[in-house]
Amino acid sequence: MRAPAATVWAGRLDPADRAALDPGVPGDLDSSPDVLVVGGGVIGLATALYCGRAGLGRVLLIEAGRLAAGASGGAAGVLAPKLHQRSDPPAFVRLARASLAAYRDLDRQWDGAIGLRWAPRLLLPDGSPSALRPWPGVRLLGPEEVAELEPDLAPVPAALLAGDQAQVNPLRLAAALARRVGGVASGVAMTGLLAAGGRVVRVRTSAGDLHPGMVVFATGLAPEPWVRLPQRLVKGHLLATAPGGFRLRHGVHGPGGGVGPLPDGGLLAGGTRDEGDQLPQIRGEVIAGIRRWLGALLPAAQDVRVTYRWCCFRPATADGQPVIDRVPGLDNAWVSAGHDGSGILLAPATGRALAAWMASGRQPREVSGFTLARFAQT
Repeated sequence: MRAPAATVWAGRLDPADRAALDPGVPGDLDSSPDVLVVGGGVIGLATALYCGRAGLGRVLLIEAGRLAAGASGGAAGVLAPKLHQRSDPPAFVRLARASLAAYRDLDRQWDGAIGLRWAPRLLLPDGSPSALRPWPGVRLLGPEEVAELEPDLAPVPAALLAGDQAQVNPLRLAAALARRVGGVASGVAMTGLLAAGGRVVRVRTSAGDLHPGMVVFATGLAPEPWVRLPQRLVKGHLLATAPGGFRLRHGVHGPGGGVGPLPDGGLLAGGTRDEGDQLPQIRGEVIAGIRRWLGALLPAAQDVRVTYRWCCFRPATADGQPVIDRVPGLDNAWVSAGHDGSGILLAPATGRALAAWMASGRQPREVSGFTLARFAQT
């Protein structure tokens, strides 16, 4: 399912970015690419980029709609590996850290084309403040220190401060990646595939048959029936506001959601998990709940004007961790799926690992914990 076009990110694109996100079908579409990437979210784009960098030959990425039309385009764009140390396994955190370092390198190489903004984050307690335990790189703050950093916040008993974290406009990021991928076709849907001798030999698409040397499925949800795993879509809502009579310099995460500053002085808030709701419509009561939470956290923003509201669907696996693996029974096909709300965070390290695997034939250690085998008994 696609995120609506009316996100705060879409409203901040220039015409060149919009063109890069919907290039259409090139007249010289390569029907026999060395690498075919199916899926034009940030994971697919990063994978295509690193396949080209790994010298794997001609790379073609196809996307059924426009690029970053799904969870990538509707995400908050937060790159905060340190916050995941509370909730995710060490392998996830290491991959997230590697991704943030890769984003820093790419943004420097491309003269700021990604638009990386460094944005420290505050993590508020869920229950008793005594439950907050700092870890390396994260500092525990008392109420006076929090008030000094963010005087407009409602009083809080404690918080954890994670510095050196970042945020991106995910659509600008996708456009920057798309400009540097060898071949991109939007409006091209995969409709089937043919395998023989343990290899994909033909991928059927709405633009005709393709005969790739290798294939990566980066489609959010893993493509069935070729890949089977417990997976689902998790709906979430976000909103953006106009600037107002408040100041917020840090992203703030706590029970009920998250909020962070936008470059114009407005706020980006939300990140709900609306399990079981598969309808694409924005739910007014969920937006109202985000507004109440925001007003309680930042009283000066209680009556601020909402400029954008939207929802999108995160692809998630049963255990909340992504799948980054070879497709069972196919020597030349890989899958990257189920990144939930962390696809943008993990994209460059995931794409780089997949490209290394395809080039060497050996599974990189950094993704060895994200295999399909963990669902074998499900």
